[in-house]
Amino acid sequence: MTAHDLPKTPAITVRKAPKQQRSRKLVEAILEAAARILEQATDPFTTNHIAKLAGVSIGSLYQYFPSAEAIMAALIEQHVADEQAAAAEILATTAARKTDVMRDLLVAFVNAHADAPRLTARLHALAPSFNLHEYMAAARDEQALQIAQALGLPAADIQMSVMAVEGVVLATLASDPAKLKSSDFIDKLYAIAQSPLGIHP
Repeated sequence: MTAHDLPKTPAITVRKAPKQQRSRKLVEAILEAAARILEQATDPFTTNHIAKLAGVSIGSLYQYFPSAEAIMAALIEQHVADEQAAAAEILATTAARKTDVMRDLLVAFVNAHADAPRLTARLHALAPSFNLHEYMAAARDEQALQIAQALGLPAADIQMSVMAVEGVVLATLASDPAKLKSSDFIDKLYAIAQSPLGIHP
């Protein structure tokens, strides 16, 4: 199952699908503006502010997104899809890899949050306010199931490992995101990830 197979987020993310290159660029500009507003945390997350920053009319915005909630949902769906794509690439080459697959998955997960720490932190922090936390939890649990199946490990143990890793990463993201890029942090996080599996590196 991929992000496309998951239940849609509560908000309708796209009123109509952009088909032409011009409309796709318009939607990209709207989402990029929305992401910048979240990162800067200075302007309210409203359709008017997003449209202004994107350089598009409010009417053009409403052609594709019915509300700010829908834009937030689209950003979160994009975040989930990026995480799942990175994990899927690793799992697809499990047999050929000479490295530790669990560690590779962990590093990919950390990078997905560390590459845009302020945006990612805001997405996770605001998800409950937009009724999107259950969608994110479902995506996490589905990813855990895929990992368990690919590695032949108990699904419950992998789910506990994934939840533990996510908790530490999100807490670090909020308190000291610079730590996410340190090898010492990765080593300690790896030990946490292995613990529910009865493995002690």
